[in-house]
Amino acid sequence: MDWLYPPTCAACRVLLPLNEPRRFFCARCESLFVPISAPLCARCSAPASIEATACPSCFGKNYHFEKNFASFVYDELLRELLHDIKFREKKRVAEALGWLWAKNCLHFPEDIETFTMVPMPMHAKKKRERGFNQAEILTLPLAAALKIPMSNVLVRTVDTPPQSEVHPSQRAENVRNVFEIRKNAQVVGKNFILTDDIFTTGASLNECARILKNCGAARVLCMNLAITVKN
Repeated sequence: MDWLYPPTCAACRVLLPLNEPRRFFCARCESLFVPISAPLCARCSAPASIEATACPSCFGKNYHFEKNFASFVYDELLRELLHDIKFREKKRVAEALGWLWAKNCLHFPEDIETFTMVPMPMHAKKKRERGFNQAEILTLPLAAALKIPMSNVLVRTVDTPPQSEVHPSQRAENVRNVFEIRKNAQVVGKNFILTDDIFTTGASLNECARILKNCGAARVLCMNLAITVKN
């Protein structure tokens, strides 16, 4: 890991105690992350005023995945940290958030041992520019903590504009047919959990789920570090 020595908090940069087990955030910053708690939308896991089978954002949508599981509310703190990763190429922050996710992951399927984790694929050009795929870095410690394999069975073949730069109504079209199954990947009859940093409209995850299901996957679920709060 590309950590400085002595270690510093990935959020506030304060020095971390050397006499404690390796940490990535100081106690104060770690306490600022807001965990997801009930009541939730039964489809995307977004916090809701009442438990519901579908929140207004999910209502009427045709998801190809069964359910999404999220761990934290997407707020200003996570926004800044994810910007550190995506726009400032800070791999260290991705490693820190992956550790945090693994440590605080409370929402996942009961039969998780039957699944393989699949991080959201990044186009080869963008991965070369950034130097890493943040979804892979985030997923590695989570898969290790849950004791299930991680596999890059999907590849992104088309370099489209980032979803954050596309109007929500156009995001599904922006990622249509941009993913493929990796050559020689075994998909038929297997269970997969798609992972990504944040769930907003779910368009990218849904397209990945569509490809997996069309190629014979038995079950597809999703897990995210964070999810936006829907009105």
